[in-house]
Amino acid sequence: MNNEQCAIEKIQAAMSFLSASEKKLARYLSFERKRIPFLSIYDVAENAGVSTATVSRLARRLGYRNFAELKIGFVRKSDDSLHEIFNAINHGDTDEEIIHKVFQGNIKSLRDTQGITSIENLRKFAKILACAKRALCIGIGGSGNVARDAALRLSHLDFQAEAYTDYYQILIQSLRADSDTVVIGISHSGRSSITVESLKLAKTKNAVTCGISNYPGSPLSRVSDFFFQTSFPETGVKVAALSSRIAQLCLVDAIYILVAKYRKKLWDIRKLNDLTEKLLRD
Repeated sequence: MNNEQCAIEKIQAAMSFLSASEKKLARYLSFERKRIPFLSIYDVAENAGVSTATVSRLARRLGYRNFAELKIGFVRKSDDSLHEIFNAINHGDTDEEIIHKVFQGNIKSLRDTQGITSIENLRKFAKILACAKRALCIGIGGSGNVARDAALRLSHLDFQAEAYTDYYQILIQSLRADSDTVVIGISHSGRSSITVESLKLAKTKNAVTCGISNYPGSPLSRVSDFFFQTSFPETGVKVAALSSRIAQLCLVDAIYILVAKYRKKLWDIRKLNDLTEKLLRD
């Protein structure tokens, strides 16, 4: 019996003893059981239409110490670690089949991301970014690598673009933001506390904020003036965070090309490349 079944069975067994608000929450948990491990207690309470106290109370009633333990009860366990890494892969797959499925999964992610991306919002954001004096790109962990790539691309456009991946630096730079600053926050889950707080602080300084995440209802989306969603459905949030970087980078590239189109002042890229090559030879 896996952990998800245990959590669901506990809910079903306790249903007749629950209060009205707890039953409402229990029905939500059962219906959205695959999403529960990726949601905060605040997300669950808001989505279910109950208080956070009700969520904590139900967790304890079901035998868990807190909501964090209850979430673990919804995580699907498997003896096949490859399936956990990439849920389309099966135990008996050949090497060729594994490679094919990995490529096809990423291709599908790009297609799905393109399908849910608003061209008009992308265009509006690129025009604002093209006129800004400073771009601040932030992210933690794997998202930090995407933030660095975003800043590097924008720097090619004779642009003051910086990337920060350290908690303290992110906080300081967010406090330095102003109306001429655009802050781009990248977080697969959309729940990275420092990334969300950074955009929230930047908004108080009249900066324009942009979030890139896999989850449209995430806290990051709520503090973003412009929000762009990636699409990479995976069972493990940490693994998906690694895989979704391809879709994140594709969005960054689209923004970069559009900004290059709208920006009035650009580097002479040929001279820049010649200088770089000369310095590398010396």
